Amino acid sequence: MRGGVFSSVKVVVFDCDGVLFDSREANIRYYNYILERFGYPPVSPEQVEYVHTHSVKESIFYLIKDPDKAGQALEYARRVDFSLFFPYMDLHDGAKACLKALKTYRYGLAVATNRTASTRGVLAHFGIDCFFDYIICAADVKNPKPHPEMLERILSYFKVPADAVIYVGDSAVDQECARKAGVLFVSFKNPDLDADVHVGGFQDLLFLLTPVSA
Repeated sequence: MRGGVFSSVKVVVFDCDGVLFDSREANIRYYNYILERFGYPPVSPEQVEYVHTHSVKESIFYLIKDPDKAGQALEYARRVDFSLFFPYMDLHDGAKACLKALKTYRYGLAVATNRTASTRGVLAHFGIDCFFDYIICAADVKNPKPHPEMLERILSYFKVPADAVIYVGDSAVDQECARKAGVLFVSFKNPDLDADVHVGGFQDLLFLLTPVSA
């Protein structure tokens, strides 16, 4: 698959949670911390996927049906220091090496995530913020994913057409966002998604994007 549709790619965009990081446990603990503060039960197994892939605002209003209580919880959530949950996150194997190689190959690199204010702190904590030319999160846009606003902003920033961009994601939210923006979609460790290409990890992704002459 190296070459072909990927021969025109100039920009690689990554989702954060589930792609760059294994952050599921951290996110569950974060929302449980908020729910406990307002007297609600912990996140149920059925709710995990939603809160793992949607913005804080969407997740809070999903978990707490009372609009007034949800609004209060959202204000509280915005004051919570997410660094408390860094110990429950892991950078996926091969992520840093892949990013370093892609920079060497002169790709533009970006992050598009439904994570909010904690995004830049998380990337900095794990020492990978320096690889990205552009970082955009749910706090930076009016419409979080699956709306294509984030990817549209990235296209504008890099001044490239949609077929010059791939979005690496792991959820149906990422898939829909990529399709709406018209960019190529690479499914990361999720064979159930409708993607242009599926990869099992960063080594597979790097193989696809390594210039033939390299």
